[in-house]
Amino acid sequence: MYMTMGQYILKIPGICNDCMEYTKCKAAFDHATLKRDRETMQMFSTAFCGMGYENGERIHKVCCSFFPPLNTRPSLDSRSGISKDHLLPETCGSILGNRIFGGKYAKLYEFPWMALISYNKKDGPRFECSGTIINSKYILTAAHCVVNKNILGVRMGEFDVSSDEDCEYEPGLSPICEKHIQDMRVEMAIPHSDYRRVPPRNDIALLRMEGEIELSHSNVKPICLPVTPELQHTVLDFKTGTVAGWGVTETGTEATKLMKVDFSIKSNSDCKMYFRNMLNQRFNESMKTMKNQFCGGEFGKDSCSGDSGGPFMIKDIYKDVSRYVQYGIVSHGPKRCGSDTPGFYTDVTKYINWILDNITD
Repeated sequence: MYMTMGQYILKIPGICNDCMEYTKCKAAFDHATLKRDRETMQMFSTAFCGMGYENGERIHKVCCSFFPPLNTRPSLDSRSGISKDHLLPETCGSILGNRIFGGKYAKLYEFPWMALISYNKKDGPRFECSGTIINSKYILTAAHCVVNKNILGVRMGEFDVSSDEDCEYEPGLSPICEKHIQDMRVEMAIPHSDYRRVPPRNDIALLRMEGEIELSHSNVKPICLPVTPELQHTVLDFKTGTVAGWGVTETGTEATKLMKVDFSIKSNSDCKMYFRNMLNQRFNESMKTMKNQFCGGEFGKDSCSGDSGGPFMIKDIYKDVSRYVQYGIVSHGPKRCGSDTPGFYTDVTKYINWILDNITD
């Protein structure tokens, strides 16, 4: 008796000591996503050991030991040929069971990788961009948040900028409160060498911190990046994701508390049309600059100026576990947030090698 999982044929459950959801078995997941052939089909048929649940959905379980590991190439420094995968954390993007437009407040520990970038302004320090913690030394952000900017520092662990102590209240329960924040200086700003503001291109940058970011606190953790081949080849069209930030809300004011909004990515062809219209067809090379960007949003839901440099996140499988993976960086968009014109995001999958080339121990 057989049942099908996509193109794989699965038989009546077998018995083994390592039966698990196939998404949690790295070798099985690699075979399912990278090696779709007859041999893989036979292995899934032999290894099937039952049904499980993941994020509320039924998912097939397999005997993990039945799958030989695939040799997936590690990411290399293009100059030295040395793998730099170890510089990105194994554990990241954990999912908890002002420019967010049409969004709602985030939970206290929901996005612990969020960072606020502060600038020296005439009227004093001011937070104007966001970024994400990617390891204990680096913040990922947008190049337009870095180029020709007087950066004062970066704050991590923040939730409500108007309060020294952040608390979350649930009916009938004691409040959960958090005081820990980290303010750090920037040792080096690394914008993409081919960044252009108009038309927008290569809007990505790294900030190297002075000292080490303390990742032992519940509100300071790194986000995952799409470093594996299967994540880098994800088709983003119509996928739903989340943007978080402290930017302008639909009331026209900056949010003091971290907000989030969910919306789907538009098709590549739609994004090209919006991009060309937004630039009033002034630039012949506008389509060329679109290849490393995607767009998303809908009427009443968007990211805005104060969210610049922040993440577009999708729940995905990262090294066998369901995690938040950062696929985009808030880059640019229409002057009127939440309009019919979507916001545009730097496609992080196109810059993994650039990120690995520019981070060091």
